[in-house]
Amino acid sequence: MSKKRVLIIGGNAAGLSAASQVKRLKPDWEAIVFEKGKYISYAGCGMPYHIEGIVPNLADLIEITPEVAVQERKIDLRLNCTVVAVNPEKKELRVNTPAGTRTERFDFLLIATGTVPMTEGIRFEKTKRIFTLKSLSDTEDILRFIDEEKPQKCAVIGGGYIAVEMLEAFRGRGLETHLIHRRNDLAKTFEKEISTIIKNKMQEKGIILNLNKSIEELLEKDNHVIVRTATEDIRYDFVLVATGVNPNTELLTETPIQLGIKNAVKVNKFLQTNYDYIYAAGDCTETINLITGKPAYVPLAPKANKEGFIAGINICGGKEEFPGVLETAVTKFFDLGIARTGLSLEAAEKHDQSTVKFTFSSRSRAKYFPGGGKLNTVIIMSKTDGRILGAQLAGPLDSVKKIDVFSAVITNRMAVNDVFKLDLAYSPPFSPVFDTVTLAARLGRKYL
Repeated sequence: MSKKRVLIIGGNAAGLSAASQVKRLKPDWEAIVFEKGKYISYAGCGMPYHIEGIVPNLADLIEITPEVAVQERKIDLRLNCTVVAVNPEKKELRVNTPAGTRTERFDFLLIATGTVPMTEGIRFEKTKRIFTLKSLSDTEDILRFIDEEKPQKCAVIGGGYIAVEMLEAFRGRGLETHLIHRRNDLAKTFEKEISTIIKNKMQEKGIILNLNKSIEELLEKDNHVIVRTATEDIRYDFVLVATGVNPNTELLTETPIQLGIKNAVKVNKFLQTNYDYIYAAGDCTETINLITGKPAYVPLAPKANKEGFIAGINICGGKEEFPGVLETAVTKFFDLGIARTGLSLEAAEKHDQSTVKFTFSSRSRAKYFPGGGKLNTVIIMSKTDGRILGAQLAGPLDSVKKIDVFSAVITNRMAVNDVFKLDLAYSPPFSPVFDTVTLAARLGRKYL
């Protein structure tokens, strides 16, 4: 290939991974990254822990500074630049820059625009006291408000990962912290049994639960936020809306670039769109569920980084595939670890009518070894062939990373008879002789 011009929209995980790979493989090519904000390559997953105070400095969340990107990686980085139009046929972008609007041509384009907060169904505008958490700038705004206004009472709206983590962050700072959620259980990504364990831990830590609350509107009034539900108004000093995210693809809705589930960018296994010279990666992009083979929208950091890496390779002439995901995730609420992979029971039953769910608890360490605790396990399994289709864990922090073993088992389509025979490590400080993976397989055999 002759020298090419690669434009990248978005400067976080996927975008910077791709740009770095292009410059490694094709040092003479141009790799230009347009980032609408002032930060690049930051650890969004670490923002709740900075707000809580566990991570003391905002700078600790920044993986690559603009200076490193430009001087060491030789990336042409354009901060505070917003792409406002994409013309696939002409191979052009229109970009609003601090110096005015420019037209930029490309040979290859990578779309890595990430997410926007999901706010459908709740009427509100972001104000001094109503927040979402999407960027480091949002993090700064929340901390500035807490430091300056000294609030006493707050609410988190939502039931997913960010809601759980931010409840800990605010409670850890000593605030009276409420959870408001439209369902009795937390987000559907958690099985009911795991949701119940998390809710019990929340109450133990002093979180006030407002469940089955359908929120109509948020209003800032008299230095408070009024949360208007179908049955009552509740007053808080501030509110965080953490009801999920959507792909940030509004830029593309008037273009011929194909969109898929939830309006995420539709890509093939090489991360190409319906234009072979336009790629997409990260949280704005549709992927495939490895079990069902159907499209899925999974905005998680490992996927974004790997897709950016692979897209960079393929832009430079490679043919590396991204196979899809299992939605493997792990988080914590104070001393409770929470992890999941694969299908929920609801999703599994749509895929396999012979699905069964079983639950059990075991020790995280040998019963005589100090420091252990109860590890709760939920398994989703096909009775037809004995394959494990999903797993969820809740227990001591050092125990729930066993979810990675379940992820490997599911990826390799292993049946419980094969899982039972795996030669897994044992030592009393780490697990009982029959750890949760082996025990899951042993119990699963009874259903065959």
